[in-house]
Amino acid sequence: MRLTAILKTQRLDLRPLTDSDYPAYKRLVTNPVIAQPVGFSPRPDDQQVRRWYRADRNSAQSYAVVLHQTNQFIGAVIFYDWFADNGLPDETSLELGYFLDPEYWGQGLMPEGLTACFRDLNRVESPIKSVWANCLVSNERSCQLLEKLCFQTIGDQLMGVTGGGQTLQRQALFRLILSDSQNN
Repeated sequence: MRLTAILKTQRLDLRPLTDSDYPAYKRLVTNPVIAQPVGFSPRPDDQQVRRWYRADRNSAQSYAVVLHQTNQFIGAVIFYDWFADNGLPDETSLELGYFLDPEYWGQGLMPEGLTACFRDLNRVESPIKSVWANCLVSNERSCQLLEKLCFQTIGDQLMGVTGGGQTLQRQALFRLILSDSQNN
């Protein structure tokens, strides 16, 4: 399933990532305020950031989050393939990743954008029935956002995090059944 449509909300356009998004993408994923809570390396080199960007552009679905009025790239929503316990891709599930410029935190933009994405995934012809997300327990803002969007906590585990050296941190696993997301 590859992204073809542009999703529009009251304040946002969610469109495919393009080459011209790379400078803003790099600025955001290397910002310690974003990198640290998600466990990114605090000072990745340009080659590493380019690998991340290529992987995100080639993911199952990737959206640039753009302010409708200014066309400014302020974040991304990426859906990755989800792998079942048998190690094979689960055609009915995706894994969610997202980030937003801290300047726009607390304005309801990410819930607005994610809700549009979930509505699009919940189309009748889409095989996707559930969305999974991992979140460091210490990333309270992100955990609260997932709960607000009707994600259920499935469990948690220790995860090796590279931000500022290899450490173990608790990571929560969340799941959203898309039919449940239509009720929020």
